[in-house]
Amino acid sequence: MNRFEFEDDAPSPEWQAARRTLVQAAPPDRVEEALLRAFRQRRAPRPWYRRWSADAVASWAGIGAAACALAIAGMSLLPTAAPSPRVVRVLAAADVGFVPLVPPERMAAAPNPQLKQANLPRAALVQMGIPIVADAPHELVHAELLVAGTGEPLAIRLAVN
Repeated sequence: MNRFEFEDDAPSPEWQAARRTLVQAAPPDRVEEALLRAFRQRRAPRPWYRRWSADAVASWAGIGAAACALAIAGMSLLPTAAPSPRVVRVLAAADVGFVPLVPPERMAAAPNPQLKQANLPRAALVQMGIPIVADAPHELVHAELLVAGTGEPLAIRLAVN
């Protein structure tokens, strides 16, 4: 028989005596106060951002996503403004590929126009009014220029590599 198995469920007399002694005993007041103070320090109230549960965060995220979708849908229903004259000029020239840099009257009256090829930095193209991204201003772009006999650029076409 195992020594931890008892035939009856009654506790031993030593155990009963220890239990009676502990019931009558109480810790000193200062020890109990110190323990309660330490417990309060360990269980300090959590900040507001840590009180949110995962369910609350998920529901607010869903509400935010729905609000963004509604805002995007509402903005797509707004009337669009007419494009600027510069954009119209560039789109009209896109059929031919050349973007005019001067008015059509000056282009028609230009003496001895010639087609020249050049590698131009992006910053120079932006200064000419060409709608191009200038994220790398020193990067060279291959372009074809229609130049008047006097050296004045009349139109430009960006070459596709």
